[in-house]
Amino acid sequence: MVYTDEIIAVYGKKGFWAKVKYNILYIWRMFLYYLTFLCPATEMRVALNRLRGVKIGKNVYLGYGVMIDKLFPDMVTIKDNAAIGDDTIINAHAIVPSPSRVREIYPLRVAPVTIGEGVWILPRVTITLGVKVGDEAVLLSGAVVTKDVPPRCMVGGVPAKVIKDLSNHKVFKKR
Repeated sequence: MVYTDEIIAVYGKKGFWAKVKYNILYIWRMFLYYLTFLCPATEMRVALNRLRGVKIGKNVYLGYGVMIDKLFPDMVTIKDNAAIGDDTIINAHAIVPSPSRVREIYPLRVAPVTIGEGVWILPRVTITLGVKVGDEAVLLSGAVVTKDVPPRCMVGGVPAKVIKDLSNHKVFKKR
């Protein structure tokens, strides 16, 4: 089980009332999280994720089943004109919820995730903690992104690697 003390420590808080406040916030965020899966319109999914604390810019498309971090949604930023395909997972934390001794080796890790402007994320991509996706990058279906993605490039694979530099494409020369 993920321990509340560890989570509130990330925010520099401690004590009984900090736990109570966090647990109430967690219940609210989880309610909104599951509600997003019932929304037929992307505008509704975007609005509900903003209420959860996700920083989302203008003209953002969120596909069906997009899972944005349950524990730390406020650590995720999605900039203007980004499109995120169905069943994509974006995590700003890594933890195995277990009282096992392995927790001493692999403690809770939290790092912000940033999706740049005009990024195109195809379905079923997984983005892990601490990743910054550069502006106008394309993430191909099924990619597991564990490192920063440069702007205007195409990445794919497990783990994701740069497949193509798009900066010299005629689309970007029009501006």
